[in-house]
Amino acid sequence: MSIPVLMVAAIDLGTTFSGYAFSMKAEFENNPLQINANQAWKPGNPSIKCPTCILFDENKNVLSFGYDAEDDYMNIVLDKTQNEYYFFKNFKMNLYKIEVLTNDSMIEDVAGKPLLAKTVIVGSLKSLKDNLLENLKSRGLLGRLIQENEIRWVLTIPSIWTEPAKKFMRTCAVKAGLGHNPIIALEPEAASIFCQCVPFSATPSLHLKFMIVDIGGGTTDIVIQEKLKDGRLKDLCKPCGDECGGTNVDKEFMKVVSQILGNDVMLEFKRDYPLDYLDIRRNLELLKHADPEKRIRMSVPLAAFDKICSAHYKKNFIDTLKQSKLKDTVTHVTGDKVQLSKELFLSLFSSTTSKIVHLIKENLKNPKCKDLSMLLLVGGFSESVVVQNTIKKAFHDKTVIIIPDSSTAVLRGAVMYGHNPNIIASRIVKHSYGISSSQRFDPSKHQERRADTVDGVKRCRDTFHSLISANTPVVVGEKRSHTFHTIQPFQDIATFRLFSSPHENPVYIDDKDCRHFADFKIDIQNPSKDRIDIDVNFQFGLTELAVTAKQKGTENKSNISIKYK
Repeated sequence: MSIPVLMVAAIDLGTTFSGYAFSMKAEFENNPLQINANQAWKPGNPSIKCPTCILFDENKNVLSFGYDAEDDYMNIVLDKTQNEYYFFKNFKMNLYKIEVLTNDSMIEDVAGKPLLAKTVIVGSLKSLKDNLLENLKSRGLLGRLIQENEIRWVLTIPSIWTEPAKKFMRTCAVKAGLGHNPIIALEPEAASIFCQCVPFSATPSLHLKFMIVDIGGGTTDIVIQEKLKDGRLKDLCKPCGDECGGTNVDKEFMKVVSQILGNDVMLEFKRDYPLDYLDIRRNLELLKHADPEKRIRMSVPLAAFDKICSAHYKKNFIDTLKQSKLKDTVTHVTGDKVQLSKELFLSLFSSTTSKIVHLIKENLKNPKCKDLSMLLLVGGFSESVVVQNTIKKAFHDKTVIIIPDSSTAVLRGAVMYGHNPNIIASRIVKHSYGISSSQRFDPSKHQERRADTVDGVKRCRDTFHSLISANTPVVVGEKRSHTFHTIQPFQDIATFRLFSSPHENPVYIDDKDCRHFADFKIDIQNPSKDRIDIDVNFQFGLTELAVTAKQKGTENKSNISIKYK
């Protein structure tokens, strides 16, 4: 007997900020926007998110997460014992850069010390989950109105993440206690679901085509959809994205500081003054939301800058600044305040906003977007005035809407998705998937060097037998099948390799951009001397690739394992 779902809880582990949200089933049915979140991450700060940072002791046990981790690490640095701890901040993009995430993948903390990525992610997810459960207890919900096993968990991930990364995150979520089968929600899709319910002047109407531009700390993700007659959403193009989020502005600002201090001195500052470096990163979050038409001022760690400048240049920071190449664009105002010129401030954003604009333009070239008229901006970095102005100017012929509470759109939408996963009607397959085969030789398309003769028939080896092509629309839940068979008597395991390509019609498994995607192993029940056929079903329309297998003529599912390459 299945356990009823009385609550949906979503966790958004973001590049810069993280948080959770939840709603009871009865609340959702009455008002989908009645979504609860933690608003007490830090006294005096009403944000429902906290910084994505986590602190471990030398035995790799979690000590704290979020604001608490930042504060604890500051005290540890003051005690000069930071070498005994691991402190991770803004680590999510480090995962994206690992080609195939595995249980053995490592990432480095702020001081360059490595730790298993799995340990960091599990610790972060568990910290958020534990805080949520404490929140539910304090509200008198957990243990009285609901039990923990009556919560459906949703975890958000960027749409551009690979299948191995999705599987890795799912494994971590289960280990962190987010149920046995948490739902994976794609971030721009979750934001789109939220946008359908938010009351604003240009809410997407029936059959209107619109683009969701989810501009976060690490990435910008795009999904293009159409609202159907039954209220569900249909993807028109495959989701896409790029590394053009708000943290790139942080990097550009740090380059400015390096130009003033010198690269070697900057590295020393980062190493020897970690608290002051952390203060700069915090202040940058405010700077990114500044209006370029007003004075652009920012606090800097003047005392630390004075010390390091005196040690290297025999003068204080202000004098060092006045003699730098940036003396006309960065000026000291008063106390610890410096002022940036409008030109310099905008230059911090230029490469990132250019990438965002390029990404949107490339998507609009798709014939399916010919009559698309609305861009909906969500994500924390979409709240930047510079980002908003740039996109409005570049797409003046479109209706550009900045969604209210845009920094929490993904989180709230993920809760809605957990209550109603069927709201997405269809998706577009990102890659072609296929298996290696030996096809009858066709001299018009096959290479002679690949020819073999089998049982008197000329065949071509290593051809790409497509199960589905890139850019194919698939209804959610739709299955594509292929039958494999044993090749030896009493064979107890069947194996096959799956290949992928971003192109629609790959010819060979070693074509350009074609890669060995995964290895599959299927357990054979009741091995026999006779050939056994195995029906393998692939579901390409879900947020993750799903594969099931059963022996032909039976209803018993076979165990199947996947190893991504």
